[in-house]
Amino acid sequence: MSSGYILAKDEPGPDEIVEALREAVFENPRLKKMPAEELARQLVLDGRLQQEPSPELVAEMIETLEAEEQGLEADELSEEGNPT
Repeated sequence: MSSGYILAKDEPGPDEIVEALREAVFENPRLKKMPAEELARQLVLDGRLQQEPSPELVAEMIETLEAEEQGLEADELSEEGNPT
């Protein structure tokens, strides 16, 4: 977490948020296009999190997921071009 955001007492942590986002986006990829505030609420409404996380933290975790996806795509491309 690079933003320096300080979690509220009962707020879910970054790992918990990323895992909830992974599951939610896997089931509905359109969620990534939602504003972070709506997505934070949706994670609670779907029962993926018990407390609503800050929109700033959700936005940062979405960026983390996107970076992971780009890394996986790059790995797949390099494996395709490298016959073993």
